[in-house]
Amino acid sequence: MKTNLTRQREEVFTILRASLSPLNLPVDLVEELIECHIEVAFEKGALAFREGNTDGMLACILSGYVNVYCPVGDGDRTLVRMAGPGEIIGYPDYVDENGRHARLFEAQAASKCTLALFSCEHVARLLAGLPADALVSILAALNTFWSENLRFFAVLLNLPYCDRLTMVLSDLAKRAGARDSEGIILIPEIGHEDLAEMIGCSRPLVSQLIAEMVESGRLTRRGKQYVLLKNWDFNQDNRIPQKAIRRLPAVPPGRSSTFAVGSPKRRVVASSHPDMGERQ
Repeated sequence: MKTNLTRQREEVFTILRASLSPLNLPVDLVEELIECHIEVAFEKGALAFREGNTDGMLACILSGYVNVYCPVGDGDRTLVRMAGPGEIIGYPDYVDENGRHARLFEAQAASKCTLALFSCEHVARLLAGLPADALVSILAALNTFWSENLRFFAVLLNLPYCDRLTMVLSDLAKRAGARDSEGIILIPEIGHEDLAEMIGCSRPLVSQLIAEMVESGRLTRRGKQYVLLKNWDFNQDNRIPQKAIRRLPAVPPGRSSTFAVGSPKRRVVASSHPDMGERQ
């Protein structure tokens, strides 16, 4: 008889297989990769991955939720994503001054969680055995993946704050939500400060926007969790990019575009980067 833990692991690796399917990887390669993982548990608040780390590991979240942060200088950082079971985090993002593949983003446990760690070197060895046409297909799929992520943040940061919050909550509902009689409950516990960082505004403004959503009957609170009610308009997300394009202002030559992000402690001026911004 399968235990709850075994069923949970099977469900997570099913999600992982589905997320890797656009890469058209051979089934035996994916299964070998899954079999070679190392499980590591983290308590809430523990730092799973640190900026600049060159340990050559990446991870799939087996249970719990992890906050992914982008450091923005002076020891500070901003929350760019809350990742959940089945999602991949921690991959090396850039080459440092010593020519080593290093990690740009930090990952901190938002709840008690378990990660499946994989060696990037092992992944590289598996990929090296694939034919050239398979590698070209993988590169095309990865290009699509990064382009979609860049587009998400580019669109997000050119929307009014209410639309930004709608977009972020809709994304969380699709990735980390459970449907019930009222609508979709967001499984992770998310604070106003976290949402403020994710949409680039102050905490009081997020509180105001949430109050308006509650008053309009689109959102409610159940304990420490949010519920997107049945009249939540997920189709609004499909209209947002067109709205954003019409609003996108021209930036005069020689000037940087700026936007508000999170905490009032500092101001950072960003230019053409989706993860950084001007602190209010």
